[in-house]
This record gives sequence, structure tokens and C-alpha cells, in this order.
Amino acid sequence: MPTFNIKSGYGIITDPLQPPGIDCAIQSPNLVIAVLDEHSLQRLNITQGGPYLTCGLPTQPFYHFAGTSDTLDNLNNSVVRQNQLKTFLSNVPDGAYVAIISINRLRYASLLPILGSSFSTLLGSKLITQLKNGDPWALVAQKRASGGRLIQEAGPDRTQPLPAYSQGVEFTTQLTTPGQAGTITSTLIGPAQQWQTLFNVIKPVTPTAHYTLQLVGIDANNKATVLNANVKTKNLDLTGYSATTYPYMQLQLSLRDSVNRVPPQLRQWLITYKGVPEGVVRRDLVAAIKYDSTTLRNQAATGKLNFPVRFDNVSSDAFANPLQLQVELLNATTGLPVASTKKLIPFPHVPAPYDTATVNVTMDVTGVFGHLIPHIFVNPQLQPELYYFNNELRLNAFTVRDNSVPPTLDVAFDGRHILDGELVSSRPVIDIQLKDADKLRLIKDASAFTLFLQKDGQTAVPVDVNGASVQFSVDVSSGSLAKLEYRPGLSKPLDDGLYTLRVQGRNASNSAAGTQDYQVRFQVIGASMISNVFPYPNPVTSKAKFVFTLTGNELPRNMKIQIMTLTGRVVREIFMSELGALHIGNNVTDYAWDGTDQYGDRLANGTYLYRVSIDDPTGEYKKFSTAGDQAFKNDWGKLVLLR
Repeated sequence: MPTFNIKSGYGIITDPLQPPGIDCAIQSPNLVIAVLDEHSLQRLNITQGGPYLTCGLPTQPFYHFAGTSDTLDNLNNSVVRQNQLKTFLSNVPDGAYVAIISINRLRYASLLPILGSSFSTLLGSKLITQLKNGDPWALVAQKRASGGRLIQEAGPDRTQPLPAYSQGVEFTTQLTTPGQAGTITSTLIGPAQQWQTLFNVIKPVTPTAHYTLQLVGIDANNKATVLNANVKTKNLDLTGYSATTYPYMQLQLSLRDSVNRVPPQLRQWLITYKGVPEGVVRRDLVAAIKYDSTTLRNQAATGKLNFPVRFDNVSSDAFANPLQLQVELLNATTGLPVASTKKLIPFPHVPAPYDTATVNVTMDVTGVFGHLIPHIFVNPQLQPELYYFNNELRLNAFTVRDNSVPPTLDVAFDGRHILDGELVSSRPVIDIQLKDADKLRLIKDASAFTLFLQKDGQTAVPVDVNGASVQFSVDVSSGSLAKLEYRPGLSKPLDDGLYTLRVQGRNASNSAAGTQDYQVRFQVIGASMISNVFPYPNPVTSKAKFVFTLTGNELPRNMKIQIMTLTGRVVREIFMSELGALHIGNNVTDYAWDGTDQYGDRLANGTYLYRVSIDDPTGEYKKFSTAGDQAFKNDWGKLVLLR
């Protein structure tokens, strides 16, 4: 409510979105007045004793008392205008609000003889008799014939060096008035386990007053449903409403009095119900070392976390049985869970009112790595509780690094490692071994292996690692040592031909033994044959072993190597039992001949003959031809002793 000056000003603003304009009654010394209804606060049209001059926007009309064409037609110089203003004020309805602001240099000395009592009595002005000519003045009051109610009033600031007639005054005030209707809404009531009774006492003060009391249910998703649109009894039974469906309730009271504008008086509203318990996780009651990051990290290195959780029931209501908690491991960077307990963990006993319960949490964290935060949530909204935010516990972050290495794979045929394309039995025993150093994540079953067997010209066939031809075993005394014994010829000997075996192994963390599968080819010949026997090295300078090839499914019952002079005298016989372990395929004897005779005496340097004899009464063993057979004549070979 700033005053006008000769060039600009805003006057009385009752709508901040629509200033009244700068051309409203600013030409002469004047008073601009707005009149508002005491009930609606809308502008009043005062016609009695008029007409009166108005200005401003159509939605914000103002009354004023100075003409624009005559410098004497104003409140300073015209008794007519002064009396018109007095008449105007007397016709303002009793109780209406009046806002007044002075414009230009008004002479109050000329106003007071006619209007002084109107301002001081009808409007309750305190400054009107103190104002000096030219002073700015603004007032908001409620007119009362018995004595006006002054709301706010402002005049010049005498402490300023600026002359009072050059000052402006400004203030903002707020008017309130009784309405025709209103509402009162309660806070959320609950949560409840069981609703009981609604009590209410509401007293209408006047015959024209009315009210409606509404009962509203609030579900778990905060959706409101009107349960009773008009409660008409003082006591209302609520036991028929499900606290599971509506854990909260709310009361809404609508009040109406369009005549006297006196609302019914709410004396009491009360809902009784059986409440829900309230619990708090008590971190402060657990020794700090239990939650220390170093402690947690060291535990995680063993594959298990162990720590206690204490929970206080701080209410007079009991929790239902069971009371459970959930444990998760969160990624400290993303906040997302990377592991959790498979099942909710129950407390050993449900805490009674004002009691404490403790549960010792054990969580398997084998194979979980990274920067981790254990997150515990007691009663993760499984049963009603007053608040859930204080049921959560975040422990200190700790880091677990993955130091594991890929497993190692080993494949042996009949107890030996073969070269690619080597000859093996038609009923081979293939031992496949997978070794992993991880002591926490153990290999548990044959699914750690994948095998494929392919005969040349045919499609590779996956081997059923749980089939009859495969036996699985594992030793976990120090990491994992898993073994497969694969017998591809168990039910039927392998057909003659060239085969390819492809093997891969993975540990419990799914790390492969190699970037590529292990692959080896082997040859099968079903017929029992033996190749010529070669001494190596030849000439013999120190010792010589014997190299030969056996095919078929079984070793010969006996064999011997005879060494003779050129005249045919046998100087040394080497029997099968001396040669060491033999097998189907290429053999290099463990035995090494040192150039001595049957009695251990050293033979002279020179050329000797040798041949192989097999104990084969059925004639089963045939000759296995090799590229070196041209060095033999009629199965006789030569060796040279040179020392």
C-alpha cells in the first residue's frame, strides 16, 4: 500500500496480479479509498449518499474526492468534497474493511473540523490528529459505529532528513474473515494390527451450522478409500475393517454455515486400536571389533562372515513369530546387492515388549569379491511395524580380492602321457585330472569336465561324464583334485582307426584350464601284433634300451630277447620280467643292456646278432611292420658293441 506521488505510485493493491495503475486520482490532493466486504473480502459498491468519483481498473475500483479540471475542487479547498467524504464513510456498512491512502500534499488542518471524528471514531485512527499538512498517510481499519478497529496505519518518518511532504509510506497487511465452509483433516492414524472404536464429539453452535464426518482408510500403497462417508453416531465400531488392508486411517470433518459463518466446534475425535510393535537395531550394543572392516575382511577370506545383530523392542506391543532378518552384500560403488542369504534368518526368540533379542548371522561369501558393504534389514516389512527405517544396519566396507588362478589339466592313457597319433589299446583307461588350488570354491561333481571323442570321418560325440564308462572322484583335502577315469572301450572295444579326444576342465569359479581345449589323437589296432625290436642306441657304447611296438588288447604272456655271436652262440637272454612295465603301443624298456653276458662278464667289442621270441602257442601275434624292418633279415637284427 504505497502512496502516490505526482508522477507515479501504486495506491492500494488488493490483487497482486493486477496493480491499480498509475493514473488513479493523482492530479490533486486527495484520498483514495477501497471498501471490502467483511465476509467475502470482495469490493463493495457504495451508492448511498452518492454518486462518488471512482478510478482504477474495473476489477479494482477506488473512491476518491477531487475533480480533475478545477484546482479548488479537492479535499484541501472544498467543503463540499469534505462533506461528501464524511457522507461516504457514514454509508460504509458496519463491519466493512476500509483502506485509505493519501495522494499529494493533503492539508489535514482543513479536514479535521469536518472529518476528524469520522477517522478516529469510525476507523480508529491514531495518527489523524498528529499529521501535519503534506504528510503521507495510509490506513487499514474495520469500520464500526461503536468504535473502529484499527488494523494498520502509517505516517511519515520524522527521523529522516528528507522532509515529510516528500516521503512515501508503504506497508502490507492481511485481512481474514470467517468463511462459509471449511475442513479439518486428522493426521494419519496407525499403523494398527486391529481397529477398535471411533469416538467423536462435534457441537454445532448455531442452528444454521452443519457438518459431515468422513472415515477414510489408507492402504499400504498410500491409496485412500472412503470407508464411511457420513459418520452419524458418536461411537462407531471399527472392528469390521481389516487392519491388514488398511493399516492407517484418517478423519475428515467438513464444516458449513453460510448464514452466521460460525463453524461447529470439534470437541473430540479419537480412534482406538491395537498398535503395532516398534523395534530398533542396536549397533551400539555390539563390540566395535565385531563390525570392524579388518575383521570382516579376514572372515571373508575364509568364505564366511559371522557377526551378531541386536534388536530392541522399544514398544509395548509384541512382534509376531518368527521375527526374521535379511542380509545382503552391497557393491560399495553402485549400492546394488551382489550376494544375499538364500533364506531369511530367524531370531532365536521374538523380543517381548521392551526386550532385546540377538541373532548370530553366518553368511557364505565364497566367490564374492570386490569392495563390499554388509547390509542387514530386520523385519524387511514382513509384519506391521511403526517404523522400518531404524531396522537397517550397514556395516563397515571391506575389500576382498580374487587371487585365484586357473586349474591345471592332465590326461594320461593307461598311466602314461602319449604323443599325438600314438598307438593305444582298444580298451584304454584314460585318466583325466583337474587340479585347483582354491580351498574355498571346491569342485564337487563331474560337471567340471567336458569330453568329446571323435573317430576320423565321423562327428565328434560328447561324452556323458555321469555315464557308466566314466568314474568320478575328488580329493578336497587341499584345494580340489578331481579325477575322471574314462574307459571308452568298456562295453565294446574301440574299432580300428584314428581317434581324437578333446578335454576341458573348469573350476568352481568357471575358470577354464586353458584358453583352448586339450586335444590329442590316438590310434587303435585290434589285432595282436609286435614290431621288430630295436636297440637304442646302436652301436652300444655304454647301455642300450629296446624299442618296439605292441598292438591288440593284451600283452604277450612272455617274451625274451636273445643276443648271440655271429657263430650263433647265445651270450645273453633278456626275459620279459626284466624289461619293466610294457603296454600296448610304443614301448621303450626300463631295462638297459650294458654289454655283458649271461654271467655279467663284459663282452668283446664287435658285431652281435639278436632276435625276439614270444610265448604265443596259438599263433595270435603277428608281425607289425615298420619303416625300420629293412634292417632285419628273417627277424634277425644286428647290434654293434663299441666301447
